[in-house]
Amino acid sequence: MTNNNEVKNNIVLIGFMGSGKTVVGRTLAGLLDYAFVDTDEQIRQVTGLTLPQLFRKHGEIRFRSEEELVVKKIAVKQKQVIATGGSLTPVATNFDLLRSNGWFVLLSADPQTILSRISRKNDRLLLCGKPDLSSLEKMVQERETLYKQTANFIVDTTKIGVEDAAKAIAQRYCAYVETGV
Repeated sequence: MTNNNEVKNNIVLIGFMGSGKTVVGRTLAGLLDYAFVDTDEQIRQVTGLTLPQLFRKHGEIRFRSEEELVVKKIAVKQKQVIATGGSLTPVATNFDLLRSNGWFVLLSADPQTILSRISRKNDRLLLCGKPDLSSLEKMVQERETLYKQTANFIVDTTKIGVEDAAKAIAQRYCAYVETGV
């Protein structure tokens, strides 16, 4: 987990798809009276395409370009809860842009829970197709190892409700704002 004494004015939710970034983010933004921004939704608004459609029609390079443009636009704003796309990786330039004013929260969940959540929706962008539990476990483990190096706070959403997750983040973020730690 990272630490920085400069108080950040945005909360950036990171984590694997299906970890709850959008639903927890909306609730958290309401609790703090912050704006809510979902990077995937911003890309959909700009392109007029769902993420799977964008990938099929224009490929990953175009998707990454749109993602970077969206992140550049939102990174400079204040008092936002930003739900990053599940494909946004910590090694990308985008994290550096968000880090300038972002306090990072990793939302995690066990792979079985993630598989259950992403199976209910057909708009999820899975670069490798529909994963089985074994391949998903590997992907989650690899990604979360990187996410943990960036996170200021971690919430496991496997067995905690949306409201409780949002309240835990709000409480920890308010303590961070007061103390700078």
